[in-house]
Amino acid sequence: MSEQISKSLTRRHFLQMVGAGGAAVALAACAAPITPAGAPAAQTGAGATAGTAAKPGQAFLNYWTGWSGFEYDELQKLVDKFNQEHPEIFVNMSTVFGQYEKVLTAIAGGNPPDVVSAVWLRQLVSMAARNGLQPVSAYAERDGITGEGYFPQFWSAWQYDDKLWGLMITSNSQVVAYQPALFKEVGIDPVVAPKNTTELDADAEKLEKIDANGNIERVGILPAGLTWWGRVFGGNFYDEANNKITANDPKVVAALDWEGSYRKRLGPEKVAAFQSGFGDYMSTQNSFFAGKEAMTQVGEWFIQFQKKFAPDLVMEFMPAPYPEGGRENCTTFDGSVFTIPTGVKNPDASWEFIKWLSEDQNMGDFCYAIQNVPPKLKPASEERFVSDPRFQMAVDLLNGPNAFGPDKMPVNDLLYTRLAEAESSVFNGQMTAQEALDRVTTEVQAELDKMAK
Repeated sequence: MSEQISKSLTRRHFLQMVGAGGAAVALAACAAPITPAGAPAAQTGAGATAGTAAKPGQAFLNYWTGWSGFEYDELQKLVDKFNQEHPEIFVNMSTVFGQYEKVLTAIAGGNPPDVVSAVWLRQLVSMAARNGLQPVSAYAERDGITGEGYFPQFWSAWQYDDKLWGLMITSNSQVVAYQPALFKEVGIDPVVAPKNTTELDADAEKLEKIDANGNIERVGILPAGLTWWGRVFGGNFYDEANNKITANDPKVVAALDWEGSYRKRLGPEKVAAFQSGFGDYMSTQNSFFAGKEAMTQVGEWFIQFQKKFAPDLVMEFMPAPYPEGGRENCTTFDGSVFTIPTGVKNPDASWEFIKWLSEDQNMGDFCYAIQNVPPKLKPASEERFVSDPRFQMAVDLLNGPNAFGPDKMPVNDLLYTRLAEAESSVFNGQMTAQEALDRVTTEVQAELDKMAK
C-alpha cells in the first residue's frame, strides 16, 4: 500500500467509501493491464501485447481503460500513434470493461496503473479526497493548459480543493432516442415528440404491445436513472451551502414514483421477464434496434451504435420530457476522467500521454470515431459533428442552463450507488419511493458527516 494512502484510510474503508460495489452498475469507462496484482486478462490491440517490456531508457506505462469492442479498437489507434510519436514512452493499454472495482482495488492496494480513465466523473472527488489520485495542476500550469477552450462545466467538474485532478477527452449528453416508424404505426405524429411527461406517458402506453397472457412484447419506454430524471423533475441531491444530502427532495421522490409507476402498471415480474430477453447491447440484438423498445435513454454516442448495428433504422432524439415544475431541456453528463493514481513510478510520462490525448485533433478524432461530444468547444463545433442534427441537439443541451454534472462532494459515488439500489427496491415493489429515498438520505449523510470530522 502506498504511504500516502495508508495515512488516510485502510484499503477496506477506501473501497467501501467510494462505493466499489456499485461503481460498476452503469457505464463504460476504464481499467486493466498486466503488471498490477489481480488484473484480469487483457484485451489487446496491435500495439499492446501481454508481456511487452520497455526498451532500455523507455518509460513503460500501463494504461487501464473500460472501453471495449469497436470503441477499444479506435482508442488503440490513438495509443499506437502516441507510441510512434514518443519513442521514449511506451503505453500498454488493456481493459477491465465491466470489472471497474479492479481499479479501486489496485489503487487502494498501492499497485495502480500508470494512467487510468476508469475513474468516472462522479468518482473523481471521492477518490481525490482520499488521496487515491494525484493532482495534475502543476503539470497543466506548466504547459499552459487552462479552462480556455473547454466547456466551462467540464473544466469546473475536474477541480476540487483548488486543484485539477484529471482531464476528459470524451463527454456525453443524455437524450431519449425513438423510432418514428413505430410512432406512425400507432397513430402518433412522428415529427412531434412528446414535450412533457403527460404526453410521454400517453404515447408510451399506445406503443406497448402485450400478448393475451399479459407478457410484454414491446414497451414504449422504461424510464430509469434517477440521477437524470430527478433533475428533470426539478429536484436536487445535495445542498452544498449546508453540506446536506437531499436525495429525498420531494421532486426527486416524485421522479422515482413516476419511474416506478411503469413497472407497477406492467407488473414487476413481467418487466423482469421481458428484460431478461434483451440481446447484447453492443450488437444488432440491442433491444431498441430489435424493436422491443420504442424509446430508450441514451447519449449521443448511440448515433454510432445505430450506424454500426442498425444502419437502415431511422432514429431520432428528443430531450427528456418534463413535468409541470420540472426542467426543460435538462441533461446530465458524466464520463471517464484520465487520471494519475497516487504512487505511480513515472507521473511525468503519464501526464505526457494524457496531455497528448487532450490535443484538439486527437480528442476530435477519437470522439468522432465513437460519436462522443468532445469536452473542448472547438472540436465539438466541427462540421463533421454538428452536421447531424441529433449530435447538435446533444451539444445544445450541454450548452444549456439545465446541464448537470455530479455534485462535487466526497461521497457522491456512494450516493449514486444507493440511488440505484433505491430504484431497484421501488421497481420490485419492496419499498415506496419516499421510504427508499429517506433511507438513502440518512445513510449517505452519515458517511458525509464522517468525512467532515
